[in-house]
Amino acid sequence: MLRDLPKVRGEYIFNYDFRGSSFLHVGGRCDVMFFPTDRNDLIGFLRNRPSNLEVTVIGNTSNTIVLDRGIRGCVINLSRHVDRIEFRLPVAIVEAGALLPDFISLSVMYSVSSCERLYGIPGTIGGAIAMNAGIPGFEISDVLVSADLVDHDGHETSVTAQELNMRYRNGNIPGNSIVISATLKAHSAMEVDLGGIIKEATIRRLRSQPAGATCGSAFKNSPNMKAWELIKASGCDQLSVGDAIVSEKHCNFLMNAGNAKASDFVGLIETIKRRVFEATGVLLEEEIKIIGER
Repeated sequence: MLRDLPKVRGEYIFNYDFRGSSFLHVGGRCDVMFFPTDRNDLIGFLRNRPSNLEVTVIGNTSNTIVLDRGIRGCVINLSRHVDRIEFRLPVAIVEAGALLPDFISLSVMYSVSSCERLYGIPGTIGGAIAMNAGIPGFEISDVLVSADLVDHDGHETSVTAQELNMRYRNGNIPGNSIVISATLKAHSAMEVDLGGIIKEATIRRLRSQPAGATCGSAFKNSPNMKAWELIKASGCDQLSVGDAIVSEKHCNFLMNAGNAKASDFVGLIETIKRRVFEATGVLLEEEIKIIGER
């Protein structure tokens, strides 16, 4: 199957190890990682890949745990090259692999307002749309105009934000579809202190969120209580499994204290969910994505 991979302009890396690149420094290996050079390279790969080759799409793993047994088939990573940013006010065209902080920094450099309130969220644009990344009072869906998608067979389509009907931490992307670019609202804001907005966002995150080997929020907020409140109220704010620990700074963040495995994080997540449910009747839902072979 891997011998029949189509010719591409991008790069194949076989037996790719996620531990060196994931935010949590955990995870097994995938059979092959593919870094396409652009959207046409991605589409050509999808249309010509062996029909029995499984494909998985990731961003920069800022909210992803890859399991210890790794991922079979081919993992597609758009974050190395598929990252063009173009301003065509009143919109910006941003490819899925562009990092959200890079897009915001470039926008601020040109005095363009778009989603600067999300500064500090480390994911890619594609990942941000897939999960409808946001902060209290603002989500990327607030500025999304449309998204270009491609399915696993290489068929392209474009959908509007209204058609997606995005929800809290759910971009509602159709199954087997990959976000390859997005059109975002963007307008000139010469009179606005955009730098002050991202400085304020940075200070707020540094005060409330841990640095180090951690992902974003582990769990989604429930309708009536924030996830961290439920975790703390259930006595889970000092839990650990192996070297997977709950952050002392913010108990909805999990951290690798040294040599944690993905299985440690999965065990910690399941323990928190069980204890919170037993104490409060609320079943927490993961915001972290868990992928790979179980």
